[in-house]
Parts: sequence; C-alpha cells; structure tokens
Amino acid sequence: MNLRLAALLAGVALAAGPATLGAQDLPVVRVGDLGYTDASSEPLYGAAAGIFRRDGLDVKVTVLNGGGAIIAAIAGGSLEAGFSNAVSAAQAIERGIPIIALTPAAEYPAQKSDTLLVKARGSKLKTAADLDGKTVAVTTLGGGLQASARLWIDKNGGDSKSIHFLELPFTEMAAALKAGRIDAAMLAEPVLTQSRADVEMLGDPFSAVAPRWTIGVFVASKAWVTANPDQARRFVQGMVDTAHWANTHHAETAKIAAPLANIDLATFSIMARSRFGDSLTVALLQPELDEALQAGQLKQPADAAQWVADAQPYWRGLRK
Repeated sequence: MNLRLAALLAGVALAAGPATLGAQDLPVVRVGDLGYTDASSEPLYGAAAGIFRRDGLDVKVTVLNGGGAIIAAIAGGSLEAGFSNAVSAAQAIERGIPIIALTPAAEYPAQKSDTLLVKARGSKLKTAADLDGKTVAVTTLGGGLQASARLWIDKNGGDSKSIHFLELPFTEMAAALKAGRIDAAMLAEPVLTQSRADVEMLGDPFSAVAPRWTIGVFVASKAWVTANPDQARRFVQGMVDTAHWANTHHAETAKIAAPLANIDLATFSIMARSRFGDSLTVALLQPELDEALQAGQLKQPADAAQWVADAQPYWRGLRK
C-alpha cells in the first residue's frame, strides 16, 4: 500500500510543476493516514496537490490500518502527526500518551453521511432492537465508531450492552457481512459505495451524536510541536489550505484517491464526499467526547476547551 502511495505522490508531484521544486530542502513531516477513507485523506490530498510544499513542508504520508496504530506510531516516534477519531485520542491522553489534537478532520454532516451502519443486502434486521445480541464490526474497538453505534442503538430501542463488537478493516466488512460472520458494520466511504451490491443501510449512527460535529482530528506529538513550533504552524496552515481546496475540488481529489483505494472514478462521482473542517472548535469537538463518556469508553470527562487551548499557539497568525 505504501509503495503504491509513494509512486502515486511522486507522479502527481512531477505533474505539479514549480510548486514542488526544492522539496528536498524542506522539513519533512511524517503523517499517518487511513488512506482508504475519504474522511481521513486530507494529508494525502494536500501532499499530492503540492499544498504542503507551498506552505513550506515536505509531508510524507504513511497508510496504517486504524487510528490506534497511528497513535502508537506517533508515541513511538515514527510519525509526527496522524488521523484519529476524537474518542481514541481522548483515550490515549487518558493513558498519558503525549499528544495534542492539532487540526480537525472531516465534519458531520457533509451533504450526507459518509459512514453508515450497514447490514448484508436482504438481511432480516430492520431496527436497532434487532441487533440485540448480534455482532457489529468497527475499525477500532473502543473508538468513535463503536461509541456512535452504541448511542444510536440505545436511542432507537436496542441494548448496546448486549452487542458483541468486532474489529475489522473497512475493506473486509462487506465480505464478512455477506458470509454471515458479522451481522452489521460501521462502513465508510469509498468502500460503502463500492460495496452497495452487497450491503444496505440499517441506520446513520453519526446523527445520534449531534446535528453537526467533528468526526476526527489530526493529533500530533507534543514533543514534536514543542521542539518545532514553526513546522507545527506550517502543518496547520497546510491542513486549512487543503480543507478549502478539497471541499471544492472533488474531481481532483477523486483522481488522487481512486488509484490508492483501487476504486474506479465513477464510484467517487456518486458517493457521499467528506467536508473537511477549517477550525478547531469546542462546539464541534465536545459532542463525541461527551458521547464516549456516556458510553463508558472514557474514565473521566474530556475537555474540548483544553484541547483547543493546547492547539491555539499553532493556529495564531494563520492565513485564512
């Protein structure tokens, strides 16, 4: 996967022209990305389009399966920053892992939800209560997808405490549903649309969290941002610039993501596309953190205001 990604980014960089010149002299920032989900692919888009280089960084994207693996890589020093849902980030902070939430990822809603609770096409499951005692797949046990699914199930007449949650990559969920190894799954784009022949919607758990909220964040090593505040500010600037560009250039981002995800461009033209946030705000972060506390996935309340305050030094003076 990472060899294909490197080849893709090299090809786009050559096509990008003057903006890429001198990239070998720029500070390198290693960023973790899920790669096969639109919602986490902001660094991929920014790197391929030359946006980070224009903001003074050479961003190297590494694809990993799951936000937990990304946080572990940041803690181990092999990445400077990377994608995580807010719940996994809060759990890591609770455990004393020295990270901060530096920038937002995608927001809910975009035009429509890009992550749904799905079942096998033709399954007799119809309601949240029908899931009682069943098996539901998520990418990270104890993370944001699981918290959202629990909340939706409980709000709609089911008992989330009876559910057996299983960890699977998005790319394996449709096959597991079709084979009957699981009963439902939290499935994200573009795999959601790619699997439409085999799966159908059971519910939209993200809607149970709040009408609008930040789906994920890009966390960074505290040691890195402390030692390299200018690089951290440039990274934030690059993410804001990428958000503005990606939100209005879906055709271009599809051409970047399609080869990596091995999905045809036609799928991108009909699927729900993510909308990336351009500000880190308490109002959009707190709902998922409160939801995780309610679901018992956090031992103590997580304060989004503190997260925003910790990141604020790296947002000062940004070009909006």
